[in-house]
Amino acid sequence: MKSVLIVYKSKTGFTKRYVDWITDEITCNTIELEKAKKEEINDYDIIVYGAGMHAGHILGLNKFRKLIDFHNDNVNNKELIIFATGAAPNTDEIVSQIQKNNLREDEANARFFYFESGISYEKMSGADKTLMTAFKTFLKIKSNKSNIEEGTNMAILNSYDNSKKENIIPLISHLNKLIIEE
Repeated sequence: MKSVLIVYKSKTGFTKRYVDWITDEITCNTIELEKAKKEEINDYDIIVYGAGMHAGHILGLNKFRKLIDFHNDNVNNKELIIFATGAAPNTDEIVSQIQKNNLREDEANARFFYFESGISYEKMSGADKTLMTAFKTFLKIKSNKSNIEEGTNMAILNSYDNSKKENIIPLISHLNKLIIEE
């Protein structure tokens, strides 16, 4: 059986909740990105990276990339899975845009999953709250909003949680196939 490691970054708790749900379903180890070491990661057959979205970018992804050498043949034999959590709905258009903005050409073989979560103003840092307030103000006064901007404007008014355990089913299914492959 193949070994699985989940490396994650969770600022407001949504990603950590998804990691916990995943570990309820499969046998794996987990480590926070800040504690991860290159040597440890390379001991696993399947490496999963998960983090929340911030201003259209997957948090910590560049730091995670530094732990993995994509030009190393040993890494190329490993399975890489990336997932992101965010407040935006899980639509093909949004997921495609996240992939386009975040995944590099050398990550083309990585499987990507997106899990809708929410916003927690109570757990945000002061800087993030300030940015969100500025963004809310910008969207409020902007005329001729697109449908996405209109939806975003409504979605960021208050804290909410759209996390659902069933969102992980496609990821769990994919992991189970990889784990038993020989």
